[in-house]
Amino acid sequence: MNLKTGRSWIKLIIAIIIIVVTVIVGINYVMNIIKKERVKEVQAYLLLVQAKVNIVKGNYSVNKEENPLKGYQLNQLPENINISDFLEKHIIPEEEYEKYYLINSVDLEQMQLQELVNKYQGYFIVNYDNFEVIYTEGYENENGLWCYRITDLHKKPEIQQRQGNNQEQIEQKNEEQPEQNTQEQTNEEQTNQEQSGENAQEGA
Repeated sequence: MNLKTGRSWIKLIIAIIIIVVTVIVGINYVMNIIKKERVKEVQAYLLLVQAKVNIVKGNYSVNKEENPLKGYQLNQLPENINISDFLEKHIIPEEEYEKYYLINSVDLEQMQLQELVNKYQGYFIVNYDNFEVIYTEGYENENGLWCYRITDLHKKPEIQQRQGNNQEQIEQKNEEQPEQNTQEQTNEEQTNQEQSGENAQEGA
């Protein structure tokens, strides 16, 4: 009786372990899906803002008086807008503040981006020269890095970047090696031909 009871307990414990592992794996899987969807959503909105910035700049180029650039220059922010926490991160160098414009809720509505007004708590900062878009609250990109710029959507950790750069250097070196060998072989053939010519002249 005790033996059967002991076996039953072992089976129960194994079953519980299997259930717990399954639940943990399932939760991680769901969380990864949610994270990927969140990244895609942020990416879509950043790209949408960038597209609108491109349109605003185009209209501004046609008629500056009727189509002024949207937003406040960072070096001329009104007192009711406080982004000191973001500026202290030095994402944007202070000497470049005049190149960047902060887009507020009114600007977003004028740019037909009303869906972003209540969806994100921070501000979008844009550069009309290179169409850079920055989100002051930041976001987690596809590689798990906390970023602020649209150009960092696919940014990798520094270790992965170094590995990628090293791999590129190795591939480039491998591509250059055959050319170098061919050049060395050509130089060697030329040297042999010159030596043969000199020997022939001496024999004559």
